[in-house]
Formats: sequence, C-alpha cells, structure tokens
Amino acid sequence: MQLTTVGKEVLRGARVSPKGYLEGPGTPRSREAYLGAGAGDPTVQDRLRKLKQVERMQRTFRDEFYTRPLPSQIPELQRELDAYLDHYNRRRPHQALGGLAPLEYLARIRGEAVPTESQMC
Repeated sequence: MQLTTVGKEVLRGARVSPKGYLEGPGTPRSREAYLGAGAGDPTVQDRLRKLKQVERMQRTFRDEFYTRPLPSQIPELQRELDAYLDHYNRRRPHQALGGLAPLEYLARIRGEAVPTESQMC
C-alpha cells in the first residue's frame, strides 16, 4: 500500500485538526462539504458511508501512526507504513470485528487459514 493522500500531505507540512481533518492551503474538501451534498441520493449515501469508513481509518492512523516521530524520507516512511499496516491487518484487534484482526476475521468467515506474508500479493 502506498502512502495515503493524508500521509503525503502531513509529510509536506499539513496539520491534522483535533477532529482528524487536514488543515492548510490546498487540502481536500472538508467532511462538511460532503455531508451537505445529495442527502436523499442513494449513490451519495453510499459514498458518505465509505467516507465515514475512510475517516475512521484515518483517525486510527492519526492516533497510532502519525503521533510518533516519522522519518523525513519517503522510502523510510513507506517501510514504516508497511510495517504498521502489517500490524493493523494481522495482529491489531478490531472492535467492529469482535476483537479479531482483519485477516483473522476474513479467514474465519471464509473457513480458511490466515494467509502468511509470503502468500500475500
């Protein structure tokens, strides 16, 4: 996985507000701008649901990843992000998944073993 837009913007000096939104010149549209658009349209509602999921993951990243000292070079930062994503998907318990890590949850609903790193991608 590559750095997210938020990750790249933070690396370039943008700030993350206490509510988890990017602040600074040229940052993406705010959550409020999305919430006011097309309230009754099912397509918009689906996009809003996905936006909430992305915002929740970004909040987790803000709380667990961006709070520590980060390297100034993108290749080093990419390695740290890859290690964090491995932790996030393989070992970190998720409340919404009954305390399982995402790969454990996926393996359980499929009736399979949790894939090893060599079986990924």
